[in-house]
Amino acid sequence: MNNKFMMNQNLIYYPCFALLLLCFLVLLKLFLSRVHAVKKGKIDFRYFKTFNLNQPVDVPQDIQQAARNFTNLFEVPTLFFMVCLFGLYTQNVDSLFLGLAWFYVALRYIHSLIHLTTNKLFQRMTSYALSCLILLAMGIYLACKI
Repeated sequence: MNNKFMMNQNLIYYPCFALLLLCFLVLLKLFLSRVHAVKKGKIDFRYFKTFNLNQPVDVPQDIQQAARNFTNLFEVPTLFFMVCLFGLYTQNVDSLFLGLAWFYVALRYIHSLIHLTTNKLFQRMTSYALSCLILLAMGIYLACKI
């Protein structure tokens, strides 16, 4: 293929950066929720030293949801970063691969938004499942191109 028509492989960085940004936004939400709960007396600040006070602790739901969502962002999305890196390394980033990457990231934003607000399980599961299918499609597409 003529290099003149080859796609800029580095464009794959932008959906990766967008997902990285989501991780930090959720982390900020988690931190602010914890600070708010401590200030309002909903939870003892000492709980956060070890996450155990040797007694039952009623952790507010918004903190539980943000903590779980933050954890989610270090599970399947790590595979997304891996697939993107393989795409970049093998010089197989094209418009379809990049489009799938952006679609994956959009679904992860939707998943986080649902998880941190209404937390409607069916909607959350749907966005999660679709994002996993998109990631699988990215992996299969890359495998076929290699």
